[in-house]
Amino acid sequence: MLALLQLTGVHEYIDKFVDVRYTLIKTQWPNSCAGARMRLDATAAETLTQSLRPAAVDVAGLAREYMPFLQLVRVLIGVVPNCDSYLAIWPPGFRTYNLLVGNLLNLPFSVWGWGPPVVPFGLALYTASRTARCSYCTAHTCSFALRRGAPPDALTGNMSPAAGAAVAAAEALAQIPCAFTREHRDELLRHFSSRDTEGLALGIALMGFLNKFMDAVGVDLEEASVREVSAVLLPTGWTPGKHRVAAETSADPALQASPGGRDTLATKLALLRHVPAAVRLERSWTRGVPSRWPEAGDYLAAHTGHDFPVLAKVASPRAVRAIATVLRDNMMASASRLGLGVKALCGLVYACVVGNDRLAREARQLALRMDPFLPEQSLAAIARFAAEPAVESDGDLAAVRSSLASLSRVGGGAALALLLAKAVSPSPAVVPAALLAAVAEALSPEAQIELVVWVSVQQMLHRLSSFLDPPDTSPSSGAPRE
Repeated sequence: MLALLQLTGVHEYIDKFVDVRYTLIKTQWPNSCAGARMRLDATAAETLTQSLRPAAVDVAGLAREYMPFLQLVRVLIGVVPNCDSYLAIWPPGFRTYNLLVGNLLNLPFSVWGWGPPVVPFGLALYTASRTARCSYCTAHTCSFALRRGAPPDALTGNMSPAAGAAVAAAEALAQIPCAFTREHRDELLRHFSSRDTEGLALGIALMGFLNKFMDAVGVDLEEASVREVSAVLLPTGWTPGKHRVAAETSADPALQASPGGRDTLATKLALLRHVPAAVRLERSWTRGVPSRWPEAGDYLAAHTGHDFPVLAKVASPRAVRAIATVLRDNMMASASRLGLGVKALCGLVYACVVGNDRLAREARQLALRMDPFLPEQSLAAIARFAAEPAVESDGDLAAVRSSLASLSRVGGGAALALLLAKAVSPSPAVVPAALLAAVAEALSPEAQIELVVWVSVQQMLHRLSSFLDPPDTSPSSGAPRE
């Protein structure tokens, strides 16, 4: 305890944020605090949350209808995440999140040990988040990994060869541009079965969605999460960054933070208790959606105009059905506040920013499906805009917005959405203050969430497709190395 009190800046941190219970952390992970330098920046940057906060859905209201989903995540990471309230602003976004989390993590089976070994799995999720520079997800995946039994020093590199392969794959998949190659996949297959290798990839792809949404919106980070992981993360240089640290407000014990510590049998049984009700809710969302290819592709072609061929190589029926449902729901005209044509163009912007040519081709096809009269010149101009350096000044943003609005069949509303899509596509997202103000004035909270959810879905597809069809950079392949 004396060593903890001597850590540089610890009193400053407590004054600025919360009363971190270092004695509890020290008890749970006794070797995690040695040599730590506790210092955080207390000033969170301005983000989309400033204008979205009044529209956020009260978690108590969500609990009345969706308590099983809230509790599943609470068991996993100790808190009901603040992101729920923002995702629920646009209800398909909330469904998207819950479908992807449960199915791409293969809950509850992965926590019970049926799937990739939980320690490499947790470390892969953490590494993907850290590489994407999402402070929010880095804190949550640190909690996830520690609760599944990862030793704290594994988060800084002291890990088995199998975990090292999983971490290397996660880091490569989360980089922009993607650095994943067949050599990464071959190394995974040396340590894991093909089924478990896909399980790892699905988890990393899920983090693509979560990393993008949480970082782009700037979701408030839960005070309890900071308390749990600060002693482990602060020595690595982590800070909450743009994410305001928010105190817990719920008076309902079922929604309050649960203590940290490694999983016990009681933890795993608690997870199972919420599964039947969650499954019933999920089945109401996925009813009629196929779980295998080519039926899933045919279903999507009929409902969205595109078959999303990435699903052809996914073996997990749970993952196929969940992703297909997400794509259907996100491309449902009756639910869109942004407009499906605008959304498809936002997907094109993301694909061009990250350099995924296959995703860009599919976004073009989808955009033309939504508007057959959209000229090639407009598509080419939007692709060039996405590839250009970002602008931040008021004057430059106004000029680019005007240029985009002048494109045939684009217009002013779409131009603003494209500017926001470009700002949130890199990792981390950088949304200039002038753009935040324009978005708050012109785009409804529902449209803002819809846009960020769709870009986040694109990042999930980007990571998944990069894993399923990586380039061969071996000397014998003749392919150029990056």
